[in-house]
Amino acid sequence: MIRLIVIAAAAGLTLTPIAVAQQTAPIQQLPTPQASAELQALDPAGFVKLAVASNDFEILSSELALRRSQDPQVRDFAQTMLDDHRRAQEQLQSAAEADSVALVLELSMEQKQTLTALEQAEESQFDSAYMSAQMKAHDEAIRLLGAYADNGPAGSLKTYAVANYPLVRTHKVRAQSLTNP
Repeated sequence: MIRLIVIAAAAGLTLTPIAVAQQTAPIQQLPTPQASAELQALDPAGFVKLAVASNDFEILSSELALRRSQDPQVRDFAQTMLDDHRRAQEQLQSAAEADSVALVLELSMEQKQTLTALEQAEESQFDSAYMSAQMKAHDEAIRLLGAYADNGPAGSLKTYAVANYPLVRTHKVRAQSLTNP
């Protein structure tokens, strides 16, 4: 009888990692967008410039979604993006200071155009446009963080990239689930 209990307990312990792996499989199976050679060769200042713009775009577009969206799921997603990217922006600022890199906030022309398009989108099209912008922004952020985590010099900024990469991938999975229910 004790032998049967020990065998059952051992079987349960060996199955636990399988259950955990199944719960995280969507993130692991998500294809990683390939980083360009330009992203792979970023210096700390170049990384900070792109990362701060990425976070700011998420913050601004999500504030807009909270004002304009009528879908509770999209609003919930936008609130999560707002909270997570504000926190990430604070972490980035601390990492940049620790690595003696200036933090300059400037959205790219494409990000500015996307925000303008979201502001001007018809109410019936807003949620779709916002989620589409989120998918693209998170693909870009995954490429940026992944490239810097792999190729950036050791320091606080690399630590930031490594720490935030899984979060951004999780955001992408969630955006994908809202885009393709």
